Amino acid sequence: MLDNTIRGLLRDHRKAKALTQAALAARLGLPQSFIAKIETGERRLSAAELIMLCHHLGIDVHKVVAQVLERMEQRHAINKASNVAASKSRQKGIQ
Repeated sequence: MLDNTIRGLLRDHRKAKALTQAALAARLGLPQSFIAKIETGERRLSAAELIMLCHHLGIDVHKVVAQVLERMEQRHAINKASNVAASKSRQKGIQ
């Protein structure tokens, strides 16, 4: 879930800057496949790579980490609410 959230945020920031994967990769001096593999989950990011990507996207890494935590908390709250509703539904079915 954490990796998916980070990948999604980086992709969203890249698209918000109207950058293609190839354009971002060129800024990094890396092949386009590097960005593609990160965005598809085929490749995981190291902390150093995350910092480098944020720098080249012109975003503060602290902001990205805060956004990741926020999205994860939202998903956790949704999952918790869903589990509570399912539990109540099962209890009604048993009665």
